[in-house]
This record gives sequence, C-alpha cells and structure tokens, in this order.
Amino acid sequence: MSNNQKDERATHALYWEELAKAEPEEVCHRTGAIYSQERKGYFLPLLNQKYLILPVEQKILCLRGDVCEEEELRDYFYLMVLLYLLEAKGVEPTSTWISEKELKGGTTFFRGPHALRVEELKTAFGKNPEAFGRAGNRLGGVDLLFGDKAFSLTVFPKVPLAYVLWKEDEEFPARVTVMFDSTIQNHFSLDGIWCLVAEVSQRLLDAQEP
Repeated sequence: MSNNQKDERATHALYWEELAKAEPEEVCHRTGAIYSQERKGYFLPLLNQKYLILPVEQKILCLRGDVCEEEELRDYFYLMVLLYLLEAKGVEPTSTWISEKELKGGTTFFRGPHALRVEELKTAFGKNPEAFGRAGNRLGGVDLLFGDKAFSLTVFPKVPLAYVLWKEDEEFPARVTVMFDSTIQNHFSLDGIWCLVAEVSQRLLDAQEP
C-alpha cells in the first residue's frame, strides 16, 4: 500500500468516526438523507441509485430493490459521500449554473493536477454527442439546451452538476465543461468539488455503451 493510500484511509476513518458521532436528525435535515434506526445508517439517493451509509460499520451498500449489496467503490466515491453528509449546509439549489472560474478561488485552484477531469470524456464522446447524452441518461440526466449536448445530474439531493459537450469538427477539437449550481460551495470545498467531478466523470465513462 502506498503512503497516499494510507493517508486516504486514515482520513476516511476520521470522517467515519465524525459521522458516527453526528446527530442523525441534524444530518438528515441538512442533506436530504433518511436515517434508519433499524440499520443505524443513512439512506441517500445518489446518481439515480440509492445507497445505505453505515457509519459504525464504515460501509456503503448499494440498494438493488430490497437487497443491500456491497460493491467495489472508488476512494473518490467514499470521500464525496462522507464530505456531503458531514459538511452540506442544507441550502437548496438555485438552478443558476456557474463555471469553476466563478467559484471563489476556482480560477487558481482548478489547474494542473487539480484540473477538472474531462479529458477522457472528450476522447470518449467528442465525436458522438448522442452517446454522451445516453450515458448521462443512464445516471438520471435531464437534458439542457447548451452546446451540442448537455444534461444535469442530481448527484446528491442538494447538489446538481451539469455537463456540456461541444463536438469535434474540422476547425475545433471537442470540448467538455462542467457547470455547478451557484450553491455548490455551501456543500463542498474546492478539493471536495474536484473529487465530486472526478467520480461523476468516471461514472459517465463507465456508462458508455459497449
């Protein structure tokens, strides 16, 4: 295990412990989650699925019908779920879309290693906006009238994201941008936003047609 992996797991453990100590009613009020006294955990809708977050067991289970199943989840996923449950402020979305450059500190933060993860989306979908739209639909996307194809995704109850694709043509390469609800920084710090986009972008790639 690398030092980075050790650091990530140590950080996750601290977040799990903090969540286990939190008052469930307060967490649910802020986040839109539903607490289960029986399971001692939070039911949370996320990208057209529902998950059960178990703080004491430090597990996240996916609900498929009435069955809770473990699945392999990326560190990004664990981190964005824990950050949302711990830090979301309960502010409702405004449906006013802004770019990362309009976020406080965003212009300088989202560069180099912190650039928003969209390059692989351009490669995968740059010549096929309709396939991009279908991948978004599989995650519960709702079409928007931007670019050549755009959709919004309800990542968490209080946190929508929008993806916009301009397709490749003879003059210009493909371009993908991510837009945020104007309330995003009430719920996530800049590094949390980066993590959120990294996970959602990977899920869009995973949702490609075979």
